[in-house]
Amino acid sequence: MKTAHMISFFVALLSVVNPIGALPMFMGLTKNLSKTQRKSMVRVCSIAVFVTLVISLFIGKKILSFFGISIGAFTVGGGILIFSMATSMINAKDVESKLTQDEMDDDSIREIGIVPLAIPLLAGPGAISTTIIYAQKLTSPIDWALSIPILFLAVLCIYIALINANTISEKVGQLGVNVTTRVMGLFLLAMSVEMITNGLASILPILKAQL
Repeated sequence: MKTAHMISFFVALLSVVNPIGALPMFMGLTKNLSKTQRKSMVRVCSIAVFVTLVISLFIGKKILSFFGISIGAFTVGGGILIFSMATSMINAKDVESKLTQDEMDDDSIREIGIVPLAIPLLAGPGAISTTIIYAQKLTSPIDWALSIPILFLAVLCIYIALINANTISEKVGQLGVNVTTRVMGLFLLAMSVEMITNGLASILPILKAQL
């Protein structure tokens, strides 16, 4: 995998999971927890996100094949999904999954760390789609091996952001969170257009000849 593809994968993945944008939801879920309990939740959440993305990377294509979905069609669908997320982020709208009162009142730290914090708040459809799409660019064992550190680095950013949620929120404020979210949204918007174009080119050979 070329260096440009690796960087693009990391930026796209980090933009989709958007750990800074998830801070308000995280703080709301953990406002009644002790510092130790927060650390435990962050650890469980990070592990859950990493496992979800690794599974998507290695067997995501097989899952698509099982349901008879082509990579081109999934790329277009994933691009449209990410495009929708990007426009919402740019407009400072809430792109996070809504939580039920039962989930908010759940006393199990482990369960909340996995659902809804890890899935679908961070490792949601957008992150899973991005991982599966970029997996198609892996052509050698070295590429597959290098993809693991990229996933790990993205999850490490999530861990650092959540473990320092209070400090980050106090320093950047809501305005800083909104600005960061909009900038990441711009990156995603451009990447989603490229995904849709490449997917259509795969489905429609005549379009591929024009690119």
